[in-house]
Amino acid sequence: MKKLLALLLALVMVLSLAACSGSSDTAADTTDDTAEDATTSEQSGAAAAEGAQDGCNIDYSDVDLSGYTIGYVTINSSAPWGGRVGTELARIAEECGATVKSLDAQTIADDVTNYCMQMIDAGVDALAVFGGDPTAMVDVAIACSEAGIPLFLCALDVAEEGREYATACIGPDQEEMCYQIGQYVIDQNGADAGLDVVQISGVPYLMDYQMREAGFARAMEETNYNLYEPDYAFSSRTDAKTFMEQHITADGDEIDIVMGYDDDLTMGAVAAIQEAGLGDQIKVYSLTGQNDAIQAVADGQMELTVMNRADDIAAETCVAMAEYLNEGSTEYYHYTPLTYITAENVADYIGQGEF
Repeated sequence: MKKLLALLLALVMVLSLAACSGSSDTAADTTDDTAEDATTSEQSGAAAAEGAQDGCNIDYSDVDLSGYTIGYVTINSSAPWGGRVGTELARIAEECGATVKSLDAQTIADDVTNYCMQMIDAGVDALAVFGGDPTAMVDVAIACSEAGIPLFLCALDVAEEGREYATACIGPDQEEMCYQIGQYVIDQNGADAGLDVVQISGVPYLMDYQMREAGFARAMEETNYNLYEPDYAFSSRTDAKTFMEQHITADGDEIDIVMGYDDDLTMGAVAAIQEAGLGDQIKVYSLTGQNDAIQAVADGQMELTVMNRADDIAAETCVAMAEYLNEGSTEYYHYTPLTYITAENVADYIGQGEF
């Protein structure tokens, strides 16, 4: 186990070098009014180092965004992790002197594009987007380029044909992350164990969930495991629990593993497993690194969670913005770290999640 943990910790360093991946308002009738209604407070000066949340790994103490107006569009501000990307981006950018205007598509994919176009029309100095479909974001990237507005992609890249028009992508490689979780499952259980795997996912049409599922499925190609089709709980832990209860009722004795693609949803499945008294039978793996999932690892109710800090993505987005706006250029990929949390190291992370 110690050798396996060492391998995982080494992987964190590799991923950080090799892969990238709320204030909310609904749209008004006019572009300018919509963006203006979403305006938050303006502050001046660079952020103080003590402004960082405990656990944030990105130093933004020298970042200065004074006088700039930042547009932010999110697919959904209500999900805990995704919502925190937006609230932390707004908080940090404002500490760094910017004005932030935010719009929430409330899981309506087309509205991400529509709101981005509204931000472009409103003439923001920079646009950050969380959760945009990579293919749809090509048009947004082109529009930003034509308008001279830098585009920063939080957690999810634009499709390849749009990258020449975007400015930067900030975050981990989500497909590779879940591939490595799959490798951990194989290392723990063996490739030929023939295990039955329930998958609890989020929003089926969001590319980040699709990439996570694809990464895990790629790892499972090396096994004879049976993967159930993913259940999509969107942003509802209650729905995730209901899906797991249905699986337990149908064939609880056969289920060996649950792979959850977001801790908040996975914890719904954990609750169903514990209530059914199947905690000793079903192993659970997940990602995000929120506090109750970390505690579940400590309590033996989960095998692994991967801490993918939203505030790291938010802070690094501000770093990238400042570099581009103040210096004229920035690297395309800004990599944020991942932390693999298992029983071996969980004591170091209890209570250290973002929510």
